[in-house]
Amino acid sequence: MEKSTRFIGYAGCALLVLGLIGWALQLTGGLLAGSGMTNIFLWGLMIAMFAFMVGFGAGAQIVASAIFLTGREELMGLARTASAIGLACVGAAGIAILADLGAIRNILFMLTGLNFNSPLAWDMMAMTAFVILSVVQLVMIARNSSQVKIWATLAGACAVVLQIIEGLLFSLQSVHAWWATPIMPIDFLAVAVVSGSALVLFIACMKGTDSTGLAWLARLCAIAVAVHLVLALADLGLVALEGSPVSDGVLAAIGGQLPLYVAELILPAAGMIILFATMRSPKGTPKMIASALIVVGILAHRLMLLYPAYNAPSLYLTLSGTDSVTGPYPISTGRYLDWDTTFALGTNYMPAPVEWLAALLPIGVAIVGTFVILWAMKKISSTATR
Repeated sequence: MEKSTRFIGYAGCALLVLGLIGWALQLTGGLLAGSGMTNIFLWGLMIAMFAFMVGFGAGAQIVASAIFLTGREELMGLARTASAIGLACVGAAGIAILADLGAIRNILFMLTGLNFNSPLAWDMMAMTAFVILSVVQLVMIARNSSQVKIWATLAGACAVVLQIIEGLLFSLQSVHAWWATPIMPIDFLAVAVVSGSALVLFIACMKGTDSTGLAWLARLCAIAVAVHLVLALADLGLVALEGSPVSDGVLAAIGGQLPLYVAELILPAAGMIILFATMRSPKGTPKMIASALIVVGILAHRLMLLYPAYNAPSLYLTLSGTDSVTGPYPISTGRYLDWDTTFALGTNYMPAPVEWLAALLPIGVAIVGTFVILWAMKKISSTATR
């Protein structure tokens, strides 16, 4: 095993252990007590990590399916790894959801109280279907089956559906103007391709994949980034042109997180420019730098899903008998203390240290899970050839 591979494996184990410690601290002290969340800011860092990881999982599978279906022989070995990453990342996203539930017993309510009218239920069913199809696909790959393309198509299609449902989960929440847009499901799919192709490209550079394969992955990633940026800016433009009190509140919330929003746009754009400029170059270092910039930008994008949605007022007062809006309506913060604000328009959410620690858990699970899956595939492959 190469030194770099061993280092990644050890790092994954360390992140998993640290994340488990953080989650244990949250369980013992209470989810809200160990976080910066309030009644206003209901979803925090762990939900951002969920969206972050599930995007990488679906994106890695989409890239793997594209490699199998286009028959790119120079990338077939990488497609095997990408498929394993896809399953591991979606599994890690599931762990992030479980950690965000608070008490572990709440897992049972996901099954006994399943509401088929809820987008969250659709999401859970889509993730379950993805996991099942991914496992079957990986077994077929390990056995070198002639049906690999069929299962790769099904797994890839399920990954697309999963991301569309993820986008619908947000876009159907009309009370949050930053989410309630038809662009959201399309952009979630674009971001998944950005995430998956950037990660697979980074691994391809580490493995020394030939320049033809690197160019194909770089082109896919750069085009996906361009699509994402167009959709993101179009969404911002629609909000700016609306000219309503609600849209003004969203713009004010975005302005309050301007450095994060700039990072969301500038870092992927910089990575895209580097990829287009070095696409035909056999050197992997510039492409690795571009991939890293894109990954950090996507993390900023996932965090920006939350801040404008929760810090933009959702309720507005109107004068009786008129359509005139007088101002936003404060809501309860859930803090009924003499020294704290009881009602507010927004909240300055900052993840607590234990939140950052617990957020390492899904990353560690994804890394360790990928190694375990690849090890299991190797065992299946060796058994099938006997």
